[in-house]
Amino acid sequence: MSAVGPLLSEYRKKSRLSQLDLSLMADVSSRHISFIETGRTQPSRSMILRLADVLNLPHKDSNLLLHSGGFTAAYSQLDLEANEMEPVRHALNLILDNHNPYPALVMDGSYNLLMANHAQQQLMSQILGNTEQLPTHNILEALFRQDMFRPCIGNWDEVASHLLRRLRKQVLAYGNPVHEALYRRLMELSPPPNWQQLEESNADGPMLTVDFVLGDLRLSMFTTLSQFGSALDIGMEELMIESYFPADDDSRSFFEQLLA
Repeated sequence: MSAVGPLLSEYRKKSRLSQLDLSLMADVSSRHISFIETGRTQPSRSMILRLADVLNLPHKDSNLLLHSGGFTAAYSQLDLEANEMEPVRHALNLILDNHNPYPALVMDGSYNLLMANHAQQQLMSQILGNTEQLPTHNILEALFRQDMFRPCIGNWDEVASHLLRRLRKQVLAYGNPVHEALYRRLMELSPPPNWQQLEESNADGPMLTVDFVLGDLRLSMFTTLSQFGSALDIGMEELMIESYFPADDDSRSFFEQLLA
């Protein structure tokens, strides 16, 4: 039996779709979907790509589905330093530079730090001192480690619980082994008690803030995550740009003076 059938079935079930749902969305018969999943029909390359698109699979999973059907990959996976990625690096530098005086960084799909603007580097220096030899370059792990950001986050329990719940959703939805390994590492770093429980915040405001405590100063910030919407490369698709914004006037003034 072709390996594409069981894999397609797994992706479909993770998307909580029936065979009929998938057939209607892909404009094929439910019988055809059933025959593909049971191995009675070998789908064409174009059909696999159509089903992957309907299921909204990441490029990496689309390639895996193609490979299981005996076809070559449709999407490249280039290193950020590759020559072909020069326009991407230029765009990222432009985004990071334009976000100064507020912190911004670029992460890969596993939350590893790849790039940081000047404000982010200054903030890390303020908190960690020497940043030349960090214990980890993984942003989530750095937030959980006692020798990195954890002691400096005033609302750490709330922030860490939110991040753990989000990561667990990714693990359950996609089964990415790298995310699973990261999840296990974070669970070994003394997560907050009852982190699974979503609690109502007592603080006023429409968003969760990250509150860094630097001596007598408390910096309150919220973040946005951005990704490329037209990426045809796996690495580019997984890039995440995290931008920090001040949540109060004191935090705004701190960063404006920091880079003055």
